[in-house]
Amino acid sequence: MKNVERLTIWQKIGMFFYTKRPFTLFIWLSVVVLGIMSYTSWMRKEGFPAISVPIGIVQVVSFDKSASEVDSTFAQPILGELKNLDSVKDISTTSTDQGASLVITFEEGTDVQSELDQIKADLSPKLPQGSAQVLYIKLEAGKLTEQGDDLLISVHKAGLSPAELDQASDRLVPILEENLSLAEGARTVRLIESVETPNGLIEQQVRFDRYYDKQTGTIEPASVVAVKGIEGVDQLELYDQVEELINSEKVESIGATASISADFAESIREQVSGLQRNLLEGLIAVLVVSFILISLRGSVITALAMTTTVLTTVAMLNLIGYTINTITLFSLVLCLALIVDDTTIMVEAIDAGLKKGGKFKEVVRSSFRKVARASATGTFVTILAFAPMLFIGGILGEFIRAIPVTIIISLLVSLMVSFVFIPLMMRLTYGKLKDGKVASKLRFMDKVEGAIGTGLSRVILWSGQTMKRKLLTRLGAVVLSLAVVISGVMIFTKVEFNIFPSPKDGNEIYVQGSVVDGENATIENTEAMTDKALSILQAELGDNLSRLSLSGQGGNADRNGFFASVILIPYGERDVTSVDLAKKLQEKLSAEVAGLRLSAEPAGVGPPAGAFAVNINVDDEAKAYKLAEDLKVFLSATDIKRIDGTVTKLKVPRITPSVIVVREGEQRIIRVGADFYDKDTSTLVLLAQKAVEDTFNENRLKEYDLASTDINFDFGQEEENQDSFNSMGQAALPLFIAMFVLMALLFKSLIQPVLIFTALPFAFFGVATGLYLTNNPISFFSMLGVFALIGISLNNTILLTDYANQARSEGKSPTEAIAVAVRERLRPLLTTSLTSVLALLPLALNDPFWEGLAYALIFGLLSSTILVLLVFPYFYLITSSFGDRFSKLFKKISRRK
Repeated sequence: MKNVERLTIWQKIGMFFYTKRPFTLFIWLSVVVLGIMSYTSWMRKEGFPAISVPIGIVQVVSFDKSASEVDSTFAQPILGELKNLDSVKDISTTSTDQGASLVITFEEGTDVQSELDQIKADLSPKLPQGSAQVLYIKLEAGKLTEQGDDLLISVHKAGLSPAELDQASDRLVPILEENLSLAEGARTVRLIESVETPNGLIEQQVRFDRYYDKQTGTIEPASVVAVKGIEGVDQLELYDQVEELINSEKVESIGATASISADFAESIREQVSGLQRNLLEGLIAVLVVSFILISLRGSVITALAMTTTVLTTVAMLNLIGYTINTITLFSLVLCLALIVDDTTIMVEAIDAGLKKGGKFKEVVRSSFRKVARASATGTFVTILAFAPMLFIGGILGEFIRAIPVTIIISLLVSLMVSFVFIPLMMRLTYGKLKDGKVASKLRFMDKVEGAIGTGLSRVILWSGQTMKRKLLTRLGAVVLSLAVVISGVMIFTKVEFNIFPSPKDGNEIYVQGSVVDGENATIENTEAMTDKALSILQAELGDNLSRLSLSGQGGNADRNGFFASVILIPYGERDVTSVDLAKKLQEKLSAEVAGLRLSAEPAGVGPPAGAFAVNINVDDEAKAYKLAEDLKVFLSATDIKRIDGTVTKLKVPRITPSVIVVREGEQRIIRVGADFYDKDTSTLVLLAQKAVEDTFNENRLKEYDLASTDINFDFGQEEENQDSFNSMGQAALPLFIAMFVLMALLFKSLIQPVLIFTALPFAFFGVATGLYLTNNPISFFSMLGVFALIGISLNNTILLTDYANQARSEGKSPTEAIAVAVRERLRPLLTTSLTSVLALLPLALNDPFWEGLAYALIFGLLSSTILVLLVFPYFYLITSSFGDRFSKLFKKISRRK
């Protein structure tokens, strides 16, 4: 009776779709069309994903009371009402002579808007009537303002007073509301606020704005109109509609010029353009490498399969309600380096079988048997590698949730494409595309690849011929591995740590100025100093300046100064980086503008970096301020020493003025705050905290009649960033265990999963070296590269292990099996690694935003690939020896029983 080969589950899946070619072709065309329509038409475009954060703000506007009176009249009564609410997690308040701001953090899952509505209903009758304006605001994350505005319009004209500018903005608002179908509403962000009090109407200028008009080359006074789009608005469509309107005759009657000063559309268009460019360059890299190492047919199919994967992923994101935004675009670009594996492995296996003269159907069936299990295992392991990101908590976790979701979807889709569509694609193109003379000219690559594979396999076979050779080669592999691990650890100690580092270049600079003598500053003085700073800024940046919008405040003890967003011409058109421009700008401003504490920083990515602050509880104000003054002196003089011995300092610390009342909960505090000169904030805040704790210990604090519980540290957003980052690390161990269990089940072994994990130190050595040589820190983005590397590097060892196991099942010895695996699997291993590296190179070389991620992946891939080929086979032989001995021992014990 003829033996019939028993098909594996992977063969059954693949052969089902291969034999149903019309059905499979229909599915393929359908998902491609869905992807194209989703990307071009159906998915709306926005700057950042809309997320719900459990934060609300109660804003009190009052001009006829001192800060202490505002605190006692408004802040403390509101605190008293809120502190017992089960939904309230934390409250912080700041009271000044212009009002109070209460930031309320609610428990996760709270309906913030409903809770604020209830708080308003409960508080309104209890607060003094007619003495202040009280606003209840739900914080909108990922928007331009706290109120959730999507676009800002500067209404500007030289010579107009603040009142006249507000009036011009007021005239623009109804025009916008009547003509913008995509806007929910518009409002004037007033320069002059008015409050009805028992003594009459009080009006006071609280803000000043500026706008740089590139056409005239002048910086003009401005007022701002904020536009909020309808729910689910497409940011590009909103921008285009607003731009068309403000350039029409309908707005000529407002008496000033209206210009869009802040929006998401420009950055979205840049990112979409960058994504398309990177996809194209990545696909070209895939075509070239696949053409050289596989064939012309193989290169076309690989590029086609990757395009199908990206489009199908986009269609899936559309189905689950995701949008085209900064985070999903980021994820799709990262996917380029991850979806190569499944595609290339399957294409190479079928192409190699066809070159040997096999019938197409039999080659497809055989290819599934050879590589499908390893490919599927590698994909699931990579998915698990990204799973810790699903456990990141807080605002950061909500914000970047789309990254792991998008990547996991793309990995599953790439596996589906390799099983379902690639055999069909190759069947349709086989015989249609000819490798021809060009391929024959490239046969030298076959010889090169064959020579490398044969050379490596011969060394492996040679090593197993005598006991001495076995000991020497295996000991050498272990020593080399230990040297790599130790070197990697040593290099890592020299790499900076910063969760969200400043980029090396970009198109935006943030310039901030705060009045040094805040207690005596008037809005007129603040405005005059700001205009002087702006004239220097304009002269220093020259032709590099593209757009500028500035918002300033004065006459407020808490917020005297300005914040300016400076848009530069694209970095591809400049000879100087935004980092260098910011540095020169800060030096110039600090030297020539007296009375302002100024900073110029290149715009970063992620949440804003936190400053360093020490909060002191105030029960005795005199003692608290005495400690604050001593802390200020200490922080001014103290060197902050890093682990590698380098030293930095804090910028001049500042103390909360006595005319401001700040509370954390009901406890009043005095804050001593400072910024850092250097940018590795995530490291420096912890070192600064330790320096303070070591000096101002329990004994020292007794001199002020205070205890250690009377001081605490505030790192701003940095504190939450670190908590979120740590939560990702805490989830890693159980997920590594899940990877181990998955591989143990698929390989039916406890030793081989450990063997496969040996690839990770090889990759981490490359990550450390790459970050160190390119001067990039350990960051959130470089960690994304590490997660990707876990999957890719393990994929390589899974591929070799699985093929060697198949060879052993055919009767080969361990040495022969791993030698065959290295020789036969060298081409797909090199192809996947080289295509990933080349696909990432454009990111590393052309886009500073991706540099840390790209170099972490590139260097990690190179070191992992090289060391896997040189060292891993001998680890396989070591574990095989142990496995065989345990197996023999187990059989002896079983026989005795």
